[in-house]
Amino acid sequence: MVELKILDVLRRKDKDNTYNVVHMKDFFYFRNHLCITFELLGINLYELMKKNSFQGFSLSVVRCFTLSVLKCLQMLYVEKIIHCDLKPENIVLYQKGQVSVKVIDFGSSCYEDEKVYTYIQSRFYRSPEVILGHPYNMAIDMWSLGCIMAELHTGYPLFPGENEVEQLACIMEVLGLPPTHFMQTASRRQTFFDAITKEETTDKIQDSTAKQVQNSGDQQGSLQHTAEVVQLPHLAEASSKPEVAVRPEASKTSTEQQSKDSSPKNASILPPIV
Repeated sequence: MVELKILDVLRRKDKDNTYNVVHMKDFFYFRNHLCITFELLGINLYELMKKNSFQGFSLSVVRCFTLSVLKCLQMLYVEKIIHCDLKPENIVLYQKGQVSVKVIDFGSSCYEDEKVYTYIQSRFYRSPEVILGHPYNMAIDMWSLGCIMAELHTGYPLFPGENEVEQLACIMEVLGLPPTHFMQTASRRQTFFDAITKEETTDKIQDSTAKQVQNSGDQQGSLQHTAEVVQLPHLAEASSKPEVAVRPEASKTSTEQQSKDSSPKNASILPPIV
């Protein structure tokens, strides 16, 4: 099993416990089910944000968390391992009262040259190449980490799409359209960019051209107008979402947060590990 193989490699390579990866203690089979035991760790970063009422943490705290995760990714890079599911729920505290974390849950992980799955990464932290069906590599974990860093500081997901179409739209609202060649070579481009049929596109071009010629008689102007009316079908739909999308658990506290006076981010909330 790939997960077992990866966990064993990580345990052997991190004997001095410096790379912030969870350590497997043992494994056994029970009624044909694989059971794995791990070291006892604390709460994950999502639970920590929840305890902090999703107010976000100071940049100094976010920096400490990020450095710890980067230490893990450094080791994974050397071993050519892709985690494939980095998210706040898979980063946990492990030293009481300190900003020290470990990365857990290698159930979706794989070696870069031995990819197992195509449907990977939790949606909020899913990279564009995975969404569009491009070949992926270890860089997708860095994308996830960037999304996590922003969420730790603001308290809200950076790209909170309710589905993959909206997820890509959220990304493009911030970063713009992907390069043309990137879209054209995507195996899933029809899902996101080819929803308007050729007939619909032709009708729009003809209608807009006729109106422009009738109003101005300027053929060149009509051609320019024609080029402007062909739009990506899903962006308008996605742009109608609320300005701030929050996790369901955070919605209960949103009203209370708005009524509070603005205050500095809480840099010291680190509940005891249980």
